[in-house]
Formats: sequence, structure tokens, C-alpha cells
Amino acid sequence: MSSDEKRLPFPFITLLVLPDVLLALVLALGLSKRTRIILFAGFAVLCYKGLQYTTGDKMQDYSMGSTIGGQFFTALHLLLIVEPIQQYRHSTDVDDPRTRPLLKRIYWAGCIIHSPRDIGWNYQTPHIPGRLTLKRGAFIISRVLRAVGSFLIIDAAQSFIHTNPLFSGSAVELENTSITSQGIFYRCLNIIAWMSTPHAGVRMQYYLISAISVALGLSTPADWPDPYGKWSDAYTVRNLWGRTWHQMMRRYLSSIGKVVVQVAGFEKGTWISSYTQLFVGFFVSGVMHSFGDAMVGRKHFGASFPFFIVQVAAIIAEDIVIDLTGRWGRRPSTKVSFIIGFAWVFTWSMISFPLYIDWAVRAGLGGCELLPVSPIRALLGLWK
Repeated sequence: MSSDEKRLPFPFITLLVLPDVLLALVLALGLSKRTRIILFAGFAVLCYKGLQYTTGDKMQDYSMGSTIGGQFFTALHLLLIVEPIQQYRHSTDVDDPRTRPLLKRIYWAGCIIHSPRDIGWNYQTPHIPGRLTLKRGAFIISRVLRAVGSFLIIDAAQSFIHTNPLFSGSAVELENTSITSQGIFYRCLNIIAWMSTPHAGVRMQYYLISAISVALGLSTPADWPDPYGKWSDAYTVRNLWGRTWHQMMRRYLSSIGKVVVQVAGFEKGTWISSYTQLFVGFFVSGVMHSFGDAMVGRKHFGASFPFFIVQVAAIIAEDIVIDLTGRWGRRPSTKVSFIIGFAWVFTWSMISFPLYIDWAVRAGLGGCELLPVSPIRALLGLWK
């Protein structure tokens, strides 16, 4: 990749929208496996090419690069691992999609591409929040209000970040900085503020898109369960990532893991099969986020990766502890177990998240302005 000074503006239509349209067309045509392999190679080249450009903002570059990484693995899953036109069916399908006109098949395939949790499909991702039964008007109002609430959370997080000198120093000052350098209290605040931004950002976008989609009659409220699970389930690191966090990547993480286990010849249901799939899932997630690292700058490729791999170690460790306490017959009460579990997950988060955040702060992402306006900073007289 070239230096930032020579990078051209990211062509959204050519390298973000068009690849999705072409992928939908390929899926709709039901081409042979050999042809799909060749086309996937071309898709991969487009993804790589997309990382050569810039949005003009480092945080947006990271987000866009991660999106491209998601496109890459989605295409890998849909082109090489499964055959959607033959295997996938939506609950509203009353006929064989293969018999539909080409444009309707393309639309059908596009719905698959942009349904990462597979709501309403015969392969729906597990551990999804319950489907909503709200009436159309109530749903639209509630989603808009939740989008506003998410915006305010982002504003609060960004206000903290932009008023903390740790995040906004010069390149020289940021070179060796760490969010752990301000003591344990600010370490916790720094991590919470940083991670609240993508968490609330996903929620805000999801709520707005769902409100618009339902308002236009393109979908129903039942098609839009909450993007995240319950925080009350996050009493283990496994549950934090497998139930509470969004499951937008689980489709391809799971399918790639199963392929690896199958190729390795591991018997289904064994511990080696389970932990191999666990490792592959976090490995692929780390690679996907590394696309974002690379779009920020070539030298940053893989900077996010260690964070995802250490999650595997944490999950294995907690599995061992849970298993041993059960064998010894000394497992504490449910209430005490939950308290210990939440304390463990919080402690682990404070230990491991610097691996994900420090490099980004050093790369200058903390100085990026994500909002067009900040009500909180405007009230405090800090908005320029």
C-alpha cells in the first residue's frame, strides 16, 4: 500500500456497492464450483484493492477496512463453502428461488448477503434475541428513540475521549502512549469510552436502518431483533462474545471453523473439535479486523490480531476452572457464581482490551471526530 499522502479517495460505488451486486448476481446464477472459485479470486483482488484507498479519516478507514474484511469472508462462505440457491430458504419463500426471474433471484441473494444473522432463514444464527411483536408504528418510534439514545452514548464517549489529552497528542507524544498509563480508574474509563463508540454505533445504524426498512414496507418488526444480547448473560468470556456481543460475523466464523475441523478429520462433538472451531473463529475474526488495521496504514496490519487470539486462552482457562469446580463438588451458588463471573469478565476486559485499543490510539484514531455535532460539548462550550 502506498503512503497516506498518495492514497486516493475511497470509491464507494466501485469497491463497496458493486462487489455486493456482483456477488448477488453470481449467487443468483447458481454457477459451478470451479467458476465460483475463480470469481472469488477476483473478489479477493477487489477487496485488496479497496485497502489502497482512504476515506480521509483514520477511524472511518478502520471501519471501512473491517467492512471490506467482512465482505471478503462473507464471499468466501457463500461462494466456496455453501450453495445458497440450493440450500437456503426463507420462511416467506413459497416457491423454489431457482424458478424465479433473474432480478428476483438477485434480490433474494442480496437479502442473504445482508442478513448476517440469518433472521427468518433456515440456517438462522443461534443465540439471537427474541423476535419483536411490536406493531409497525410503535416499532418505528421505538427504533428512532433508541437510535437517538445510541447517538447520545456515542456523544458522551467521544466527549470524554476528546477532553482526555491522552488521545489527542502529537504523533511523537502518542508513539509510546497507552490507555493504561493514567492509573486503574482512568484505564477503566478509557476502555469503556472507547468500546462504547462502536457498540453504540452499531446500535444506532441498526435502529435507523430497521426503522426505515419497516416504514417503507420492505420488512416487518419481527425481522429486526435487537443487535446485541443481554448483558446479564456476560458472566463468562465465552458468553460475552457468543451471546452478548453482536453475532454479525458468526455465520462465516462458524462455517470456516467447521470446514477446518472436517479437513483435519476431528470427530464432531469432541473437545479438540470444539476448541479448534473456537480458535479458528477468533483467528478469522482477528484477520477480518486486520483489514481495518491495514486500511489505516500498511504498517498497522495485524495490530488488532493479538487481542482476538488471547480471548481463546481466556475461554479455555475459564472452561477448565468451571469443569474443576464441578468435579470437586464445590461449585458456589448461582448468585455467587454470577458475581464471580461478572467480576472475572470485567477484570479480563480491563486486562485484554488495551491490546485492541493502544495501537489505534498511537495511530491517531483517538483524535478523529466521528460526529457532525456534539450536544454535550456544545453545552459545555467545548464544541468548535
